[in-house]
Amino acid sequence: MKSPIAALPTPSTYTRLLLRRWPHEAASLLAGTGLAAETLAHTAHISVAQQLQVFRNAMQLSGRPDWALEFGRQLDIHSHGPLGFAALSAPTLGQGLDVLGQFSRIRSPYLNVESLRTDQHLILKIDTRLYPLESLELPLIEILLQVATSFAEAVLGQSAVDTVLWIAQPPPPHAPLYAQYLHARYEFNAAFNGVLLPASLKALPCPLHDEKTYHAALARCREALDMVLSPDDVVVRAGHWLAAHFDQIEARGHAASQPRLEQLATALHMSPRTLIRHLADRGTSYTSLREAQQLAIASRLLADARYSVNEIGALLGYGDAANFGRAFRRMTGVSPGQYRRGPHR
Repeated sequence: MKSPIAALPTPSTYTRLLLRRWPHEAASLLAGTGLAAETLAHTAHISVAQQLQVFRNAMQLSGRPDWALEFGRQLDIHSHGPLGFAALSAPTLGQGLDVLGQFSRIRSPYLNVESLRTDQHLILKIDTRLYPLESLELPLIEILLQVATSFAEAVLGQSAVDTVLWIAQPPPPHAPLYAQYLHARYEFNAAFNGVLLPASLKALPCPLHDEKTYHAALARCREALDMVLSPDDVVVRAGHWLAAHFDQIEARGHAASQPRLEQLATALHMSPRTLIRHLADRGTSYTSLREAQQLAIASRLLADARYSVNEIGALLGYGDAANFGRAFRRMTGVSPGQYRRGPHR
């Protein structure tokens, strides 16, 4: 049975770049896709199945095991439209990595990318089990690792010497060529595929941070992500809607009313009772999802000295600062003031 992921849209950017690489081999590069070089210039999206077939054809055309490393070197974080703009204009390196983790499926719906944090590391973890990639698995990992490294270099303003690239596979025959392409340390046979940065860099300001650009790009990322989210994944869609609601706080600096269950149900085209049942089937609730988003935005605002604790509570829709304090303590175990003063950030 064909996976529904095969029909999901993905930007045609990679295919157009590969056509520039082999302008006289368009027929071979697009073989088996149903695409025509003449119309691709005006085609914003193609399907996952078409994109992956183009990659397979590129692998055959190149005849080189390092073709993906060479292609990845042509890409930088600016090559990724609103995703790249949102990451580069984020307030901090940590938030930029969160953007890459949250919205990477806009560019590659066949991979699952997750942003994680430990006491020692900021992690961008790449999961390749979402869709059968077969011989393309390692090449796609190589491309994505280079994109993530280019983001780290753009923020750090130098070679990403503190970046470690993890590759879960054993060293391929072309492993000696990695040093030519990857400006970071890399390790094979790792626990997972991903990028690791020191946790101490979490709050490092992004040099291209711009509040308006950041929130405008986030809004475009959310619109694009809607195209690749499963209509049946109520939890993801609900979290996505709530995140967009609370994003407006940072974007406008105005207080937000508490989003209501009825509003979310309407946005998801179902009754409140049906929404409650779907969330319960997935082991969660509307209140849990809403509080998770409130905690995320509260944590970011508490790191911003411009806002007092009372102001943050008002921005989040709490009519009484004491109510905000109690809710925050229940979710984190510490008061907002303790969180702001302590190492929790």
